[in-house]
Amino acid sequence: MAAFSLLLAACRPETPPPPPPLRIALDLWAGYYPLLLAEQQGYLAAEHVRVEISLPQDTHRMLADFAARRYDAVGVSLGDVVTTTRVRPDIRMILCTDESAGADQILGRGPLDGPAQIRGRRIGTALGGFGELLVRRFLARHGVRADEVQMVNVDSAAVPALLERGEIDIGHTWEPYAAQARAAGWRTWFTSADTPGLILDGLMVQMTSLERDAAQWRGLVRAWFRAVDWWRAHPAEGNRLLEARLQLPPGSVTLDGIRLLGREENRRVFGAGPGGGLPAAAQAYIEFYISRGLLARRLGPAELLDARYLE
Repeated sequence: MAAFSLLLAACRPETPPPPPPLRIALDLWAGYYPLLLAEQQGYLAAEHVRVEISLPQDTHRMLADFAARRYDAVGVSLGDVVTTTRVRPDIRMILCTDESAGADQILGRGPLDGPAQIRGRRIGTALGGFGELLVRRFLARHGVRADEVQMVNVDSAAVPALLERGEIDIGHTWEPYAAQARAAGWRTWFTSADTPGLILDGLMVQMTSLERDAAQWRGLVRAWFRAVDWWRAHPAEGNRLLEARLQLPPGSVTLDGIRLLGREENRRVFGAGPGGGLPAAAQAYIEFYISRGLLARRLGPAELLDARYLE
């Protein structure tokens, strides 16, 4: 009997090892925080999804590392998805996390009285990204040409310090960095609420990872939407959990100016026609980048977006 048991054990197939964790990097931006809540609340574990979450606080470096395949996915703006295709065409946005509806801000010193306060100034933003398009919309709103200012390429996380040191006069950044600048006396001159539908954010994923770990990605999206629903129902508790997770002062996490998108909103925004949604926003970025010589050809929505994981 002992010999027979050993024979059965030898014939029994080995349990395959679990798939490697999904390596995901996020900016400090509340639209991406449902992933942190999904981890804390056990929603990822319930879907048998393992993740390694990084928070680099340097968008330029994060995108470079993603292009070098050090991450399977990153939480970024749709504008960054478009520009990243120049060096990594095999990527797709599978989830639209949120719309920036005021949380992206352009800040300057004192109240803005007219274009004279803008002309000749140094404006800091991430050139070649969605921030530059937002700044150009701001300039157009006030009748200022781009050649009448000096554009400075900076990372959004550095804007509060650069403003304080006088290295830039006007800066584009987002929460929580915008709150740091306002606390130091800088004033909001323009926000993403002035350009509705322009700044849509999401999860950009390597296609090799999508093909290898399709079940994990579907489980992650389900867990994400579950976390969105929970946060909407428990905003104060969710904020406190996130502040503890991120080691931020009380009151630092807020959804002010950010519209989280759940499952049904995602289905609508992925399928929206020419007048709105992800296809229209992507087209605006594509035309802008082509006009600036930053993109060689017009991409189709199928080369950027993949709604199959929304189920």
